Amino acid sequence: MAFDAGMVALVTHELKNTLCGGRVDKIHQPERDETDIFVRVGGKTLKLLISASSGSPRINISQEVKDNPSTPPAFCILLRKHLMGAKIIDIYQREFERMLVIEFEARDDMGFVSEKKLICEIIGKFSNMILTEKNGKILGVAKPLDFTDSEKRQLLSGMIYEMPPKQDKQNPLEVTKTGFISALHGFEELPCDKYLIRSYFGFSPLIAREITYMSSGNTDTPVGEIPSDILWSEFSRIVDVIKNNDYTPSIVKIDGRLTEFSFVNIKQYGKKAEVITYESASRLIEEYFITRDTAERVRSRAQDIFKTMTNAEHRLKKKIEIQKKELADCEEKEKFKEYADLITANLYAIKQGQSRVTLINYYSEEMEEVTLELDTRKTPVKNAQHYYKKYAKMKNAEIELAKQIEIAEKELEYVYSVFDALGRASGAVELEEIRNELSKTGYASRMKKKQMGSVKKSKPKLMEYITSNGYRVLCGKNNIQNDYLTFEVAEKLDYWFHVKNAPGSHVVLVCAGLPEPPAEDFTEAAIIAATNSSLAEGGGKNITVDYTLAKNIKKPPSSKPGYVTYATNYAAYVTPDKEICKKLLKQ
Repeated sequence: MAFDAGMVALVTHELKNTLCGGRVDKIHQPERDETDIFVRVGGKTLKLLISASSGSPRINISQEVKDNPSTPPAFCILLRKHLMGAKIIDIYQREFERMLVIEFEARDDMGFVSEKKLICEIIGKFSNMILTEKNGKILGVAKPLDFTDSEKRQLLSGMIYEMPPKQDKQNPLEVTKTGFISALHGFEELPCDKYLIRSYFGFSPLIAREITYMSSGNTDTPVGEIPSDILWSEFSRIVDVIKNNDYTPSIVKIDGRLTEFSFVNIKQYGKKAEVITYESASRLIEEYFITRDTAERVRSRAQDIFKTMTNAEHRLKKKIEIQKKELADCEEKEKFKEYADLITANLYAIKQGQSRVTLINYYSEEMEEVTLELDTRKTPVKNAQHYYKKYAKMKNAEIELAKQIEIAEKELEYVYSVFDALGRASGAVELEEIRNELSKTGYASRMKKKQMGSVKKSKPKLMEYITSNGYRVLCGKNNIQNDYLTFEVAEKLDYWFHVKNAPGSHVVLVCAGLPEPPAEDFTEAAIIAATNSSLAEGGGKNITVDYTLAKNIKKPPSSKPGYVTYATNYAAYVTPDKEICKKLLKQ
């Protein structure tokens, strides 16, 4: 997978036809390396998403909704200063590079018209966004580069923008048939796909393999085994797609997983893959990146939480293991009481100074002899007391260890509930809610202070679904939201759902004041609870979901966030289904 120059050409063509003439209405920056520009054009507002993420850089018209930080980043403030109300006058690609330029007609502080350029470099881990004057003077950079980052190229405010260093390759859009065929000499033994990548810039490995496959029937055929005229024909076919803007946005799906995307129809995978074509490049990009990108970003931004909770998990598991071993040792306590009783019953036969004594064990049916160790410094009575004390100590330890193991296991359950919430977190606000929760429970003290965020004091944003018969279903994403939903939002006659004996979301079927929902709606609410739980990823079937009236849910004093108890409940057996949940989710 790669956002190559051909894909940039497709996106440029689509954005130019869609956004040119529009005016900038709003600018947000939900992530450090992602900017959302809202453009008012043709009577509607479109969101242009520009991501300079090292793992998934892209640019497209997006419908994805993200939470924004309470304080906008410096680059966002800069863009607002220069581009708010500006008109988009042109969008173009520079020299078939993975670079897209958006030109704006704006007004400066004095009200005079001035042109600005937002340069979007989609070049893997070096992707960036640069705002410049018309003459190329840099006004701001999303990810500044100085001499400590790169000796070849610096990107800092006040400098004149320069393109990335040129590659020692040819532009495929400028190659003639004669030049293409003559350049093949000397590379006959080299696999054709590697030759194309080595000789021409802008093509991804996927496109190089596709040209090779369409020319020879295989993706790794050497240059010398492909007739030059046929190779040129397939090469020029791809070039003509770009020159004539005759694109076919496509996604390759293998075993149900989205694996590749391109600006042309991909055939190299044959029958083992499903190729899905799209009318819009933006829709393709949104489909491909949204799930992968969300998970990647959340994990990246939540490293401090993952580290803290992983350490807590390991600590608790080790603690429970040690305590269970000690508890098993306490099972021998009755043996020491028996020893004390035997010594007490045989005081007349034991003399002080003996190091051991052999007595008949009358506690055993076989009445076998047992040899006991004695302290030569103690009297027989004190030796008996010594064994009684060991018995009492183990008896007390057994009770206390059982309590401590129960406490540690409940804490471990809480740790797993945080992991489960992290798996469903989709933005900065939800991560900050989790950090706030960990601060209240004492875990935040183990996290880096610079990672701690300040949570806006607002009501948690619950997920909302609408069942087939129109009933609302509310779902929490983390323990803070779960408590809020269960004890502040839910009414007594609403139905509460949760997977049995596993971390998961609290789910409420809102029906107070309405007729009893049909069985179908109960099933859908149970599926939502199962899908939003730690059991969903296991592919399990017939997962048990407990449900009961919300009035039956209790929260023990001093319990962890998200922890509840209930005694009266029903059970539903359902299979997690993301597609059903996606269909029922309120947009």
